[in-house]
Amino acid sequence: MSALRVCWFGIYDPSYPRNDILLRGLRTNGAEIIECHADWRDKNRYKILREKLRALDGAYDIVYAAHPSPGPVLVAKLVSRKPVVMDALYSMFDAAVNDRQEMPWYHPRAMKLWILDWLSALACDAMVVDTIEDQKYWSRFPFVRASKMLVLYTGIQEQIFYPAEHEPAGREFLVSFHGFYIPLQGVDRIVEAARLLRDEPDIRFRFIGSGQLSKKVDGLIEKYGLTTIEQVGRKTSEEVAALSREAHVVLGIFGATNKAQRVVPNKVYEGLGLRKPVITMDTPAVREIFDDADLLLIDNAPESIAQAIRSLKADPAHAREIAERGHAKVTTRYSPTPLGGQLLDFLVQLSSR
Repeated sequence: MSALRVCWFGIYDPSYPRNDILLRGLRTNGAEIIECHADWRDKNRYKILREKLRALDGAYDIVYAAHPSPGPVLVAKLVSRKPVVMDALYSMFDAAVNDRQEMPWYHPRAMKLWILDWLSALACDAMVVDTIEDQKYWSRFPFVRASKMLVLYTGIQEQIFYPAEHEPAGREFLVSFHGFYIPLQGVDRIVEAARLLRDEPDIRFRFIGSGQLSKKVDGLIEKYGLTTIEQVGRKTSEEVAALSREAHVVLGIFGATNKAQRVVPNKVYEGLGLRKPVITMDTPAVREIFDDADLLLIDNAPESIAQAIRSLKADPAHAREIAERGHAKVTTRYSPTPLGGQLLDFLVQLSSR
């Protein structure tokens, strides 16, 4: 049987974890990838995509509209007669309105995003979502069926997030957080936890990132006079991995948004890939694939975050145990090769219908 020819389509960033992991995984499993791409910043991006896809003249078996997919899905359905798959990593409406809280739901732009999400989900032949909880979310759109969705967890970029050769040295107990400063992350709650730990000077924090809530975070740090938090700004994935290898603990998310309950954030996979103990919020999505043997799962109260950090510092054996178990799970089940194999099986079945 010849290799499945997958047209990897859209305005995607190939280095973004979701895309990088699946592209590597498909290629490892023998799929032929034909990239059909336009820059998301180009005002003529959809025209460019349309022309590029037409130029392929059907020399592929399936179109995979990569994240971010709404928009590209509709272009592909208008041009191609082959099956079109939508990578529904997240809803544009939900991200803007409910998670980042950029506008109310009744704002004209919000309504436009909802319609774009819905039409894309309705038009595609199949969808790939990242958790069962997100499958439930998308199923609430009118006439969008859960039966056409594959739940495929995000996974780890194993070529970047791999363990250090040696344990962190020195007396300080370093707690690392990386990510965008948006409500989903709960960065402000981590700052409050640092305030509770301020009298334990050997516990220090490193924040890697910036974003929407940067001013709020800066203001809290200044208000409490916290000298135990180091902010290093945004870094490349390779730099994030290198800085996080120096840590004793990696933090996940602690936000109060609905989306925070539905996702397994990249940083959880990444922290476990580094073979670090990870503390994150106990959510239905995280419980789909992890348990208390893999992660330290807590509520999102600052007091709980602080106590979890204290407990891992006081019990290095337990910290090593959950780090080892979590690392074994992500490297065997959620690395590019097994995830690419699951996706390829799904695409082969879809293309043969």
